[in-house]
Amino acid sequence: MSEEAHLTPAHHLEELLARAQNPFDVADTVLHRLRGAVMFQVELHGRRHRNSPPPALGCSSFRHVFLLADGSSVLLWELCYDGPEGAGELHEVYDDAEALLRSERRVHHRMGEAHTPDASFGGTCASYDLPPGAPGAEALPAREYVRGGSAEHARRLLRRAENPDRPGEETLRLLATALGHHITHVPKPHAHPGEGQVWCAVYEHAFLLADGHEVSLYELEHNMTGSGRLVCEVYLEESVADQAAHRLGRGRGLDL
Repeated sequence: MSEEAHLTPAHHLEELLARAQNPFDVADTVLHRLRGAVMFQVELHGRRHRNSPPPALGCSSFRHVFLLADGSSVLLWELCYDGPEGAGELHEVYDDAEALLRSERRVHHRMGEAHTPDASFGGTCASYDLPPGAPGAEALPAREYVRGGSAEHARRLLRRAENPDRPGEETLRLLATALGHHITHVPKPHAHPGEGQVWCAVYEHAFLLADGHEVSLYELEHNMTGSGRLVCEVYLEESVADQAAHRLGRGRGLDL
């Protein structure tokens, strides 16, 4: 694979994680496998560039393919883009192609792109029917739940949350029984149109438990940090996430 003999897969992995804003988004189980890689290769996956209006902005995505000793391979996805307000080039890393797609949409939105990446990555989803008589079974909208890894998804979501009042161990114990999860973009609040320098979005992470109950966490993702760094906050209620977003917006003179 890679001809850069001086750079081992382990060194390449450490450099990739060191420059990423979100190394915590790579699952520990994936990292454990990657540390035993014997070869690697980097492939350009996609590229966008905007010249007008200034400043020029670019966004590229890469596939990092790691070959393991048993002949299998593991992929990491890297997103590289020009940060807001002269922040320089920023990097994000994911072990899931759908997470990369979501971040590409966010960056392309800031670049003023009307077109967003197609959801062309393969994924394993399952439609779960709630047991008859389960609480809220008739009221819940139909969802396509991603099958497997839901407890790990909840753990990683809460691990990257930076708000002091984020859900804690009790919520993690509850979600340890989740059969599937589904992510939905909440239409409001939204980034202020025009300048395109502010990103603010809320996502509902719905978890289906083994007893048929559904539990949701609300992720507020924004760059209203002064430096433009992307931040994740997580709340148990949509209304609380909405209030936090509007409070941050008012701090920048925006009505989200």
